[in-house]
Amino acid sequence: MENIIERKKRIAKPEISETPLFPREIFLDLTSFCNQSCVFCANRKIKSKSTMKSEFVKRTLTELYKCGTRDIGLYATGESFLVRKLAHYVKFAKDLGYEYIFITTNGALVTPETGKPVIDAGLDSIKFSISAGKRETYRKIHGKDDFDRVIENLKWVFKYRQDSGLNYRIYVTMVYTDKTKEEVEALKDIVMPYIDEWDPHSLTNLCGSMYENNQLAKIDTKNPRGRGQMEICFQPFRGFTITPEGYISACVIDYTQHLIVGDLNKATLEDIWVNDIYRKFRKRHINKDIKGLVCYNCMYNKNEQVFPLTPEYSRQFMED
Repeated sequence: MENIIERKKRIAKPEISETPLFPREIFLDLTSFCNQSCVFCANRKIKSKSTMKSEFVKRTLTELYKCGTRDIGLYATGESFLVRKLAHYVKFAKDLGYEYIFITTNGALVTPETGKPVIDAGLDSIKFSISAGKRETYRKIHGKDDFDRVIENLKWVFKYRQDSGLNYRIYVTMVYTDKTKEEVEALKDIVMPYIDEWDPHSLTNLCGSMYENNQLAKIDTKNPRGRGQMEICFQPFRGFTITPEGYISACVIDYTQHLIVGDLNKATLEDIWVNDIYRKFRKRHINKDIKGLVCYNCMYNKNEQVFPLTPEYSRQFMED
């Protein structure tokens, strides 16, 4: 199984074309609800949240598999361990033949009662997102006093792998700010005995939706999704995210839904992948003509006016 660095490098080198091959990796955003309220995350600003309906999950997983997708991330803008049928969806995907099923979670809900069914269903990797190295700092960053609970849950996930003999991977990622950068090594020391890989990265402006993150840290330009310096973002060519409502977003962190390229309630996955909206969107990236897109604010760390690809699907944020 690839490690995180190998996987990131492969994903960040897509086929640059208006109509690339259908993606191997897709994100299914099962819910936009979250049990935490991280200071740097736009989830807390979403006005209207929802959870994907069960029949739609199954239909979409089946259609994706037929199109050639083999790696599926069951998360995006929300916390998937809030979804009661999460284990059922993992098993359904594994039974279909998916080769790699993965989740990133804040970890507060990954208890033996909730975690064991999901892992047993065939989960291939689980990544804990822990953005502080001390309890008090964690409370300020995550908005909840869950640090000790999350670490205990991580230890349980590690011990369960030892006891069960299952071969899933365990990772921890940390998004650090100027104030928490000094805690990176502290958290690493805590988690390293229980994980396969450590994946810290600097703060971004979350697809241009959180310019205020500049108050928390210096944000690098031309660094989409924290994947390193690049002239053209890989995301338009490599994959997409399916929102809980059934919309196709060209980016996994499109909290504003400014990058909706199609609606699965009205069209098929294959048709949306090559439709005019998506093709023109990719062409603008190829030509580096992204001014006016939220992508411009993301790539260049700007706060300029942007225009949604399909205004009827764009999402309003709550006022701070």
